[in-house]
Amino acid sequence: MRVVKVSPLKRFVTLVPETSLDLLNVYMVLEAGDMLYTVTGRELKKERRDGSVDSERVWVEVGVELLEKRLDPMTKRLDLHGVIRFESRDLGLVGKHHTIHLGVGDELTIESRKNYPRLEAVASYYRKAVAGKPVGLVLVDDMSVRVYEVTDKGLRTVFQRSVESGKEEPESRVKDMAKMYGEAVKKLEAVEGDLYVFGPSVIVDEFLNFLRKTSKELAGRVKKTGYVSDTSEAGVSELLRSRALHSLREYVKTVADVEDVEELVEVLAREPSRAALGFRECLAAVRMRAAEKLLVAEDFLWNSLGSPEVAELLKNAEESRVEVRVVSSGGEASEKLLGLGGIACILRYPVEPSALRLSG
Repeated sequence: MRVVKVSPLKRFVTLVPETSLDLLNVYMVLEAGDMLYTVTGRELKKERRDGSVDSERVWVEVGVELLEKRLDPMTKRLDLHGVIRFESRDLGLVGKHHTIHLGVGDELTIESRKNYPRLEAVASYYRKAVAGKPVGLVLVDDMSVRVYEVTDKGLRTVFQRSVESGKEEPESRVKDMAKMYGEAVKKLEAVEGDLYVFGPSVIVDEFLNFLRKTSKELAGRVKKTGYVSDTSEAGVSELLRSRALHSLREYVKTVADVEDVEELVEVLAREPSRAALGFRECLAAVRMRAAEKLLVAEDFLWNSLGSPEVAELLKNAEESRVEVRVVSSGGEASEKLLGLGGIACILRYPVEPSALRLSG
């Protein structure tokens, strides 16, 4: 979430959601009666003397008193319905109903009349969440190299190449690998932060030796090396599950999501009575103050956050200081969690499933 402006005197915050998860956070902080300011377009029609009509599109800022908020899981946007109380130019809009369709990248100003401290706290959290420098993740094997840029938004492939010559053509392979390594190094020069290199140990050493010869500065930024069996996204998943990228957890959400879901899977295998699965069991665990960590799939929230019971669960979890992790859509961690019901708890102590069902 990008926070554009905060005004305690006027009790408003201007922000821009940057992910679908940011939209969920905006949804949770909004209350009926809040004033929402946004820019909208209107068609103005003017009739000429000859009876023809000209149409002109104009832009106007409107202030909408929020009456109802809805989530649209299909389009991943918020539908914010209310009554226009302010217009920046006289178009006769005051008093009319209007719906703001808020999506990723849309700017919105919220004036909170009931609960400004909570709104300000959300803005403060996002302003303090300073992203670290992008990290370079290099996966190598005897035929290919793939370079990923790792940021707080996740992983992005910036370079991918394979050689055609094999081990039966050693001279050609050495030449082709050197060319491929050189291209990978050029991509790494654009990455500001630390470098992580994974693959078979012999190939990792080969790449590091090339790096030392061509760029001592880049070689000095290599923070960690290790083994991975694949240079594709399957190799990235392997690294995440093995916690090889644990040091990136604090600012790369993808890493934290995978580690927390893997922790849940381990608890289920080792001590299933310390886990609660599904909404009813999790609600019971939170009510009993037995929950230690609550994992919720983002897709589950898009489909269920409007339910009073889900709102109660999240409120009780917050009041009980339960660690809440919303697992972003689209990754392996999300798919695993959705397969377990979309919501699960790791418990502070063992609780029999029958007790959770009765309490729920």
